[in-house]
Amino acid sequence: MEQLDDAPEKLMFGKVLNELGNQSAERIQSAAKQVPLPVLRDMVYQFQQVIESRKDEQVESLAKEIAQQGISVEDLKQYLASK
Repeated sequence: MEQLDDAPEKLMFGKVLNELGNQSAERIQSAAKQVPLPVLRDMVYQFQQVIESRKDEQVESLAKEIAQQGISVEDLKQYLASK
């Protein structure tokens, strides 16, 4: 599975996950009930790891968006300090 990053299957697996994400909560939960609990826990853990590792992407995107609107770092710091 570690070699999946370099394999053509990576694209297909990503598409499967993306398609799963497009399903209703009911369908996802119904499918998840068919997965053994240890496997489900591991999947959730792996997703949490990816989410954590991608936080910087979101911060960078927000920083660019804020800068484009003319808001400085100091403006943002002052605002956050006042809250």
